Formats: sequence, C-alpha cells, structure tokens
Amino acid sequence: MRNQLWMTAGLVLMSAAVARAQDPPTLAARTDPVEIARSETTGKVYGSLDFGGRINQVDGDEARFQRYRDLRGGLYANNLLLGRRTEDWNFEAQAWNAGYRDQRYLLDFQRVGRLSATFLWDQIPMFISRDTRMLFTQVAPGVFRLEDALQQEIQGGTRTLRNFEDQAVRFDLRTTRKIGRADIVFHVDRSTDILVNVTNTTKEGAIPFGGTFGHGNAVELPVPVDTRTTDLRTALEWGNASGMFRIGWDGSTFDSNVESVTWDNPVRYGPDLAATPSQGRMALWPGNTLTYLHGTGAVAVPWRGRLTGYVALGQGRSNEDLLPFTINTAIASPALARPTAEAKNQMTIAQFTLAMRPARLFSVNAKYRYADVDVQTPVFDRPGGTVAYDSSFQAAAGPSAYFSVKRATFDADGAFQVAPSTSVKVGFSRLATDYQNRIFEKTGENVFRVSVDTTGTAWASVRGLYENRKREGEGFDAHLLPEIGELAGMRYYDVADRDRQRLTLIGNLMPGGMFGLTASAGVGRDEYPDSAHGLQSYESDQYSVGFSVTPDDRYNLTASYGWEKYRSLQRSRGATTAADQVNPLRDWTTDYTGKVNFLEAAVDIDRAIERTVIRLSADWNRSNDAYLYGLAAGSPLAVPEQLPPVKNELLRSEVDVSYEISRNLRFGVAYWFDDYNVEDFALGPTTISGIALPAVQEGQPVAATNALLLGYLYRPYTAHAGLVRLTYLW
Repeated sequence: MRNQLWMTAGLVLMSAAVARAQDPPTLAARTDPVEIARSETTGKVYGSLDFGGRINQVDGDEARFQRYRDLRGGLYANNLLLGRRTEDWNFEAQAWNAGYRDQRYLLDFQRVGRLSATFLWDQIPMFISRDTRMLFTQVAPGVFRLEDALQQEIQGGTRTLRNFEDQAVRFDLRTTRKIGRADIVFHVDRSTDILVNVTNTTKEGAIPFGGTFGHGNAVELPVPVDTRTTDLRTALEWGNASGMFRIGWDGSTFDSNVESVTWDNPVRYGPDLAATPSQGRMALWPGNTLTYLHGTGAVAVPWRGRLTGYVALGQGRSNEDLLPFTINTAIASPALARPTAEAKNQMTIAQFTLAMRPARLFSVNAKYRYADVDVQTPVFDRPGGTVAYDSSFQAAAGPSAYFSVKRATFDADGAFQVAPSTSVKVGFSRLATDYQNRIFEKTGENVFRVSVDTTGTAWASVRGLYENRKREGEGFDAHLLPEIGELAGMRYYDVADRDRQRLTLIGNLMPGGMFGLTASAGVGRDEYPDSAHGLQSYESDQYSVGFSVTPDDRYNLTASYGWEKYRSLQRSRGATTAADQVNPLRDWTTDYTGKVNFLEAAVDIDRAIERTVIRLSADWNRSNDAYLYGLAAGSPLAVPEQLPPVKNELLRSEVDVSYEISRNLRFGVAYWFDDYNVEDFALGPTTISGIALPAVQEGQPVAATNALLLGYLYRPYTAHAGLVRLTYLW
C-alpha cells in the first residue's frame, strides 16, 4: 500500500509538471459563491450543503481506528453552512458530521460595534475498546455484582474463574464528552467591552478502573462516568492607546453523579473475614468549586515601554461526604474525624511584565510571576487507626499531610541588534519555590540563556538558543524518607538537585519564491548529581527537516521528516531489611531508550486539471521504547528477565478529489487508509490470554487466579474508508 501511495504521488507530480508546461501559471477568477458572499456586505444569504455516503472496512481494532471520531458507514451531512453579511450585522451557522457521535455545531453573530456572540456545541467521543468482557453485572450505577453460585463454587475450590470465562458478556467501552459554550462580548462603547463566557461540559460512559484487596485478587471494572463541569468567566475591559484595564470574576463547579464504586470479591462469597472481604468499595471523583477574582492593567511608560500587571485571588472548596474506612463487616471501622471533607485552599497569583526599547538597537523585557496555593483543609486525624484495601486494620495511622506550594519567578532579557538583520539576546531567570511536607523545604533555580536571531533577510532566517539551568534544594528533611518507607538516598525528580543544558537551532531557507527549506535541532541533557536513587539522568534529541515547493498557485508540495531520541536512567535498591537498605550491591537500574521517527507529506493540485482540485497526504509515525534492567557487579539479586521493546507504527494516508460540475455544484470522492501495528508487553496477547490472570501458557497447569480483568488489549488494525459527496453552494 505504501508503494502504491508514493507511486500515485509521483504520477500526480509528473502530470502537474506537464500541466505547468502547457498552462499559464495563474488561476482564473474565483467563482465560489460562498467565498464571494463572505467578502462582501450585500446582505445576500449564502451557504453550502455537503452530503454523501461513507463506507469503511476495518480488520483488527476498530475502537482504535475510531478513537476520537465517528466514521461509521452510511449517509452523512458534513460542513453545512448558512450565513448572511451586511454592513450592520453578520450571521453564520455551521454544522459538521450531523447526527454522529463527533457532531459539532457553531453559531456566530455580530452586531457591528455593539455585540459579538459565538455559540458552540461539540461532542468528542472516545472509543476505548470493542473487545472488553466481564462477568460482573452492574445492578446500580457504580455497583457491580457476581452471580452467587459463581462465588460459592470458587470459594469452595471446585472451580476457578478461568472456568467461567466463556460466560463473560462482551460490551463496547466508550465515553462521550459534550461541550456547550457561549462567548459573548458587549461593546459598550469604543473603549469598553463586557465579556461573558459560559462553558458546560458533561462526560458520560465508562472507563477501565482498577480495584484490589491488596497485592492479590485485583479486579478491573468499567466504572461509570457521569460528570458535569460548569465554567463561568466574566470581565469588564477598558482600553485606549495609552493603556487598558480589565477586572473579572471566574467560577467553576464540578459534580459527579456516581460518587463511589462497589464490587464483589470474585474469590469470596461470604461472610466477611478480617483479611478477606466479600466486597470492596472506593470513592470516585468528588464534587468541588473554584472561584477567582482577577484584574489586569497595562499602561505606557517612558522609553517606548509598556507595563502590564495581573493579579488574581482564588478559592477552591470540596465538602463531599466521606466514606467509612471500610465496607468489611468483619472489621470495626474506626470513627471518622469528621463526616465531610471540608477541603479548602486559597490561591494568589500575580504577574508583572515590563517591555521597553530605550534605544533603537537595544530592548529589554522583565517579568515577575508569583503563585501561592495554600491548602487550608483541617488536619484529618486518625487516632483509631485505618483500614487498608478493606482487608487489614492498621492501628498506627498518622494524620493527613497536605502539600501547599509557593512559587516566585523573575525573568529579565536584553536584546542587542548587532547587525541590520541580526540580534543577540541575553537573559537570566530565578525560580524560587517553597514546599510544605516535601523532602526539601525550598528549591532555587538559576537560568542563564543566550540566543541569536537572524531574520532581516527575505531569503533566510536562523535562530539559536542555549540555556543552562541549575536547581538546588534547601532544608532537606532526612527523617521524612524512612518514615514513608523510602530509601535514604531517594530524591524525587521534581525537587531534586538538577543540572540542565538545552540547545535549540531553527533555520529557514527561501532562495526563491517557489522553494523553501526548514530544519531544526534540539539537544537536552539533565543530570541529578545528588540523587543516589531515583532518576539519575535524562537526555533528549530532536531533529527535523522539511521543504515546500510552490511553482505557482496551482501546485503545492510539502514534506517533513523528524527523528527523536529519549533516554533516562533510574536507580533503585532491592531491600527488605535494614542491612539490605545500606548494601549498594543490591542496587538495580532501569535504562530507558525511546526512539521516534515521523514523515509527513502532502501534494495539493488546485485546478491544474480544469475544475478539479486534488489533495494527497500521508503521515507515518514509528516509535520504539526499550527498557534494559541492570544489576551491580556481584549483586545477590536474581538476574532480571528483560522485557521486549514496545513498538508502535501508524501510516495514515488520504486521497481527496473534487470536481466543479457548475458554479454551485461540486462532486467529490475520497479514500482514507490507516495501517497500525503495535507490540506492547503490558497489554499484549502474550500477557493477557483471558480475563482471568495469571496467564496460562500452553502445557502449564492452571494456577490459582488472582485477577479478573476486562480483557482490554492493544491490537493492530488496517482500515479503509471511502466517501462520495455532493456539495451545493449558493
């Protein structure tokens, strides 16, 4: 198929070259009535109707082919348009893929000088799996039960879960996000606007969700999702040539109609035992609110400068009912410190920016940012203990710990024009962060950067940026790591001491009006010099090159190729005793290497053949991720079994041809092709041979099952889709 695609592209280019030799290099005047009406204010009603039929054939994972779209076969209406434009007001309505799961509608209205309003309805489906199966029955939202007889036979030891796999019911696992948004701007006068934005987002369906009773007896469920998020943003804005001022209030609420999930234990019918409950329960996403009061101002300052400031004060709250510590009737659930969450945090955000040009060849920019998230939730004490996994009572349970954070950042850059087309910029940044309940009380990071920009010529431009960052922590709490069961040499990568260097180069070459070339390179290196365990280093390399050829308005060829490589090294220690924790011979490492290659190409031919528009495109992506496990020399640990690489490859291509039958009528055909291949040990068929685990290889005895899954796999697919359409314009 790939050879056919490139052969087709070659033939099209050859025909284009012949056409260019015979035809004049200019296009005839446009006759599209929609384009003409959109560019005028005559008051004429204009629009288009695009409708037709679609067929597809999918071999393999249909859910991944349609992951965030709906390409079911049948009749469809797409890109419907209706509008009218006058000197006083404009109106336009559009619809895409009407009646399908990914339908979208947009309404835009403008009363010139008075009102601007946009209304959007957008549906985003996510097709997760068509292969999922389960033995559970959902008797109420978030409540999953097994047949009593199934549990009794497994508990009695006469049968295992694997004996019941053929009774599992298959179902489609999917969600749909529905977004309704209104953006309204009232133009009070030439200097003053009132802005209102309302967005309502609902999400319905189910997603894979894991429950467990400890290290064994894991359960995977299609937990229902039924949530609503409502966002309101308002602002009053005033501005003129000297400055601007804006004040507003933002609010957001989140509600979930399914507050918890409850499921039967596949290997225990009842009654509950202290270590083996008959059911488990977990809380889901809690409802919450977030509000902000914010203001923005800008004013002109001397030296051709502008000072801009932004300040926001916010508050987040959640006061949902708390679940008891356990649903296990064999364990006396400790008393809750309070019945509701009473969660609260205060947020303060400020940013000030100064941009000036004191001299023709010199400019300066400075920025200060401050953010404070102060968690004010009352401490949740647990003097009566807690319960883990509905299975084990733990008498020693400390109070809750919250993670407030405060960040301040200062940036300053000075740019010098060293030549008519070249400038050099030198900058410095200081990032300071205060933490609560982290292994470091503070971190400070210094950033030095220098860049060179050459943009003054019409045929070439180059930009280079070098950045050096050094982060160091203060106030290390040596006692915190042992308290939470971590190694003494562990350092979390987001707060650990780190040295980072980054070099980026971007170049564009345009020797003539018909040809363009671009190339980029990026190299990054991170080192964690004081981390005995945890992330040790991270490297990234990205390179790309692309070109475009546009001999005249009828032809356009673009292509780009990119190569990326990522590598990280992590170190841990296999330790079960105090002596093991200080023995460096028990160290083991994970060396990760990821490689990505991508190629994109497109050919557009606009009426080189009379009344015909042709587009061919292809995108190819391939990634390879490898994990290499290593041991210290002389290690007493067992030699680890190496995992196979994780491979993904996707080829997506499209051919689209449109023919202008008349001024008002177009006929089009399109063909889409997808070819996806995947090898992933985590969710591959060699790991998940059924919904009951552990997997049993051929010739091995059936082991005691300790997991009941949904059977969701990463599978390849090959898909073909064809479209025939008519477009009527007026």
